[in-house]
Amino acid sequence: MSYNTTGTISEVLIGTGVLYIKDRTTASLAFPGDNSGAWEDATGMSPAWDEVGYSEDGWTLEVDKTFEDVMVAEELDPIKTLKSAQEVRLTGELAQASLSNLEVAMGGGTTTDNGSGSYAVGYFEYLPPLTDSFTEYALVLHTDGQAGSDRQFQIPRAVNTGSFAMAHQKAPNKVTLATEFKVLVPDTTLNVGSSGGSYYLFKVVENRNDSNELDIN
Repeated sequence: MSYNTTGTISEVLIGTGVLYIKDRTTASLAFPGDNSGAWEDATGMSPAWDEVGYSEDGWTLEVDKTFEDVMVAEELDPIKTLKSAQEVRLTGELAQASLSNLEVAMGGGTTTDNGSGSYAVGYFEYLPPLTDSFTEYALVLHTDGQAGSDRQFQIPRAVNTGSFAMAHQKAPNKVTLATEFKVLVPDTTLNVGSSGGSYYLFKVVENRNDSNELDIN
């Protein structure tokens, strides 16, 4: 007797996605909504989200859960297991080493444009955050979903906690900026809903009006 997998090809996903980011305390900030059957353009909203551009190997959503077993003397196996900790992260490497992306990778700071800092017109500058300072960001990761749909991961509150490294090397090696966003519990500033008095860490939404596969990167 032979056995065959009854799989659904359209649910096998390929592609990297596009990451948008914004200081979560930005006044009137909102996640992209439905715009006549398509996702609202994140960079055309008011306030607009910032796109980080090219990445090195795409983006990885990680959920690290810790469970503790409850043991009793009369049983060899645990009688119960309890979740004691959880950490959610979004990781990736920025392939565009712009000053604005440097600010993201460093977890904050100040970027001034075209002579608005301490230099003349034509000069741009970035100042890193003070030692005890950091920026809390909101994130939108736009990817392909099942059957070519457009899928969004909407993350209301995250902090870049990863180590920073920026290597300038000979060609063809390019400069990349490693990022590791740790997802935190949201509050009333910006969130994607709640249940039982607790806010959800993130939300995943698919727009199935779109059926064009691989139309996102």
